[in-house]
Amino acid sequence: MSNLWNLQFGGTAALPILTRGDSRLTDTTTDIKDLSNLGIYGDQSAQAKDPINVVKDFAWTNSPQGSRDDVPKIQMIEQRIVLNSTVTNMVYSTLASADSVAAVGNTVTGLLDRFYPTANPAIATEATTDATAAATGAAEEKSNKEALRDQFEKVLQGGFFKTFDSDVLKPYEGLYATEYTGFNYYFPYLEDSYREVTNSFGDGESNMLGPIADLAGSLSKGLAGITNIIKPGTYIEKSKQFSMGDTGRSITFNIPLLNTGTFDDVKKNWQLIFGLVYQNRPGRVSKSIIDQPVIYEVHIPGMAYMPYAFISNLSVKFLGNRRDMELEVPIMDEGVSGGLANNIGKIRTTIPDAYELSITVEGLNEETRNFIYASVKKDKLTVNKPLEASADPSPITTQGAAAVPRVN
Repeated sequence: MSNLWNLQFGGTAALPILTRGDSRLTDTTTDIKDLSNLGIYGDQSAQAKDPINVVKDFAWTNSPQGSRDDVPKIQMIEQRIVLNSTVTNMVYSTLASADSVAAVGNTVTGLLDRFYPTANPAIATEATTDATAAATGAAEEKSNKEALRDQFEKVLQGGFFKTFDSDVLKPYEGLYATEYTGFNYYFPYLEDSYREVTNSFGDGESNMLGPIADLAGSLSKGLAGITNIIKPGTYIEKSKQFSMGDTGRSITFNIPLLNTGTFDDVKKNWQLIFGLVYQNRPGRVSKSIIDQPVIYEVHIPGMAYMPYAFISNLSVKFLGNRRDMELEVPIMDEGVSGGLANNIGKIRTTIPDAYELSITVEGLNEETRNFIYASVKKDKLTVNKPLEASADPSPITTQGAAAVPRVN
């Protein structure tokens, strides 16, 4: 069998990158320690079309492959976060009224002007007393502004902001800047849990009108207290605000992975587990920088949809007898060149009769009607394409997303 992944170095020997199958990093000179470099995987759309189909291709049941067509599936498309959440939150919050990610591109200059105004009164005042310091400050300000604009343009042009093919999901565009890693999973979903809904209403402290409401509430209480000063008790009913949570839906599924069949089954099962664990742990690339765990786009047709989710818990247990076995580990030659040929290493490791794999995925956004609608509307997930600038330099438009085919 071909390998599910290989480990290779791209631009730095600090941290090997996991890539799908026998694919190569587009640019093996990209240094992930360089903060000006956003993506390291390049265009992985083609690799995303080659899913790791656990339902059909793995030994989790003794049923023949031909009888697995109707097995319920959960699809998870893997993405790597390329931009600090502080920056994306700044953009998303400031441009919350924008209709699309394209509008972000149209207003990047205005946004940067807001944070770095061209005419800074403080610098102008300082210039009257210290022209040299003022000139230095202005130059630094211009440099910071240009650096930020360059980063924003890289994010927009590189297709790092996810775009959706449905207007229902447009409000969630631009929350995370990500790149696809090429890993697209289909797992069997045979759990009993279907749906659970909990709501909460409170005082609405997080509402934008909170300060005004607090002022009005204090005033009404004061007036009521004066009017009913001799009454034994005074209480004014207040309308409550829906409390929007900051955590999403949680879904747990469990599958066995059997190692009692062929050696290919043993190899695939071990590589599947290693790849999942590897991608869902942070990687330190320098004393001050870590590469974050990946996130996923998750879909169970008719049951759940999460545009942004993460694995909050991954558990693997040994079942049955164990034995030491020799396995090949596909690792590219170490070094900043990325290596030109696979350096297949061999290890002896413990292999049980079966693994018990348990995965919990949790949405990064509160489940809304938008997601419920998408779960019944979307029969497949999509891979985003770069945003392209038109001939007119001012507008930036989105292209349609390339579809990742559904696996039956």
